Amino acid sequence: MIIPLDKLIAFNSNRYIFSCAAMKVVDKLGNIEGYPESDKNWKVIPNILNLMLNNTINYEFKEEANERQ
Repeated sequence: MIIPLDKLIAFNSNRYIFSCAAMKVVDKLGNIEGYPESDKNWKVIPNILNLMLNNTINYEFKEEANERQ
């Protein structure tokens, strides 16, 4: 299995932010080092989730302050 289910279930951060980060990574697929070049590389989302859950790809969330006056 490509996705480490134990790590996905144990993931205790914001899953919405994690999902948004994964979608942004898909947009930059050509620039990813370590992306598998095998017959399974057509499974983009599972491979990206695997790389993110194994901390091969890291993301940083910067919360912007929405100040309305």
